[in-house]
Amino acid sequence: DAVPLRLFNAGLFLYCIGLFKKTVFADFVGSWADMVFDNPAAASPMQSLLAIPSYTLQIYFDFSGYSDMAIGLGMLFGIVLPTNFNSPYQSGSIVEFWRRWHMTLSTWLKDYVYIPLGGRGKSETDKTINLIITMLVGGLWHGASWTFVVWGGLHGIALAINHAWMKIRPPFLVDGVSWLCTPYRLLSWLLTFVLVSLLWVFFRAHTFTDVM
Repeated sequence: DAVPLRLFNAGLFLYCIGLFKKTVFADFVGSWADMVFDNPAAASPMQSLLAIPSYTLQIYFDFSGYSDMAIGLGMLFGIVLPTNFNSPYQSGSIVEFWRRWHMTLSTWLKDYVYIPLGGRGKSETDKTINLIITMLVGGLWHGASWTFVVWGGLHGIALAINHAWMKIRPPFLVDGVSWLCTPYRLLSWLLTFVLVSLLWVFFRAHTFTDVM
């Protein structure tokens, strides 16, 4: 059967958006990030500092660009693939970030690692251990390097802390009525973005010496 014109047009548009993300945004900021991460010993403190947000943007535009291109190509042939990114850098918590970032991988890890391990388990300790193990596997999935494993483990610890905080968090911070809700959301977003950006250093660096 012929691909519906509306689906074909949407696929072509999405493919162009992905190509633009990759060739314009990702390659532009990536040139700076690559220069520093490939030779960190030669970089000044300011250059190193600027390389962190540069890589934070590079990996998003690069990865989401490829994903958009793949989804767009699928639509051109009448195949609708699942969404993989949903504005992850707008997240107000690390839990929300993993619901928006690389969503297909997150779903796979939940279904084939976290749940088989026991999921939430019988206690908070079981849940925390299962969560950290799942994220360690997620780190190892990206490559056979200890930097990836540490990256995944640190995200697992951050997720566990986030879940614990949500249990004791004062309700007035998120009730939508208190004047503290807006500054709390802004602070939550800022802390999440900074944390994710800093942890990307482990993901991008070749060795722990480079991380330091």
